Amino acid sequence: MTEFSALSPSAEVKGRTMRAIIEGMMNKDVAWAILAKYGITEIDPEKWYPEQSWLDAFTDIASELGDAALFAIGKEVPEVLDLSIINVKTAREAIEKLNELYQAHHRGGDSGEYIITDLDDNSARIISRNPRPCAYDMGFLKAYIERYNNGKPVSITHEDDMCCRGLQFPECVYIVKW
Repeated sequence: MTEFSALSPSAEVKGRTMRAIIEGMMNKDVAWAILAKYGITEIDPEKWYPEQSWLDAFTDIASELGDAALFAIGKEVPEVLDLSIINVKTAREAIEKLNELYQAHHRGGDSGEYIITDLDDNSARIISRNPRPCAYDMGFLKAYIERYNNGKPVSITHEDDMCCRGLQFPECVYIVKW
């Protein structure tokens, strides 16, 4: 079983981000049961929660429901975040502000980051150095960038399929095209 571990024991995630687990899973009772197992019985969008509890829930979801569930949860993240804090209008701007958005919803020690390289008008290379499941991250990135891409699809692939957090690498490197 893949386990997900916070990069820092003091890392926290904002409740608004955690809502994606509830919103992204078809069976809300199962979602709440998994979260309750780790001490999360209600979610205040503005409260901070231990990131490890959230990641422990992902461990259960990954083992019980697989990557499709993680991807679906990731796709819900843009729906639950306060995106007004980044003020973007285009896919390129969304990518430029990606790490700022991430940092606004994570705190405490090293909680990870996104590093953007090779950004041009229709593609980018994104280094995702965080403890979340890869499938979740890909769902989030796809939905987040598509939100600002005038209804056009976005493709996300690994730069190298052998270099993935799912294979115990510290980061995933994605090639995003829109």
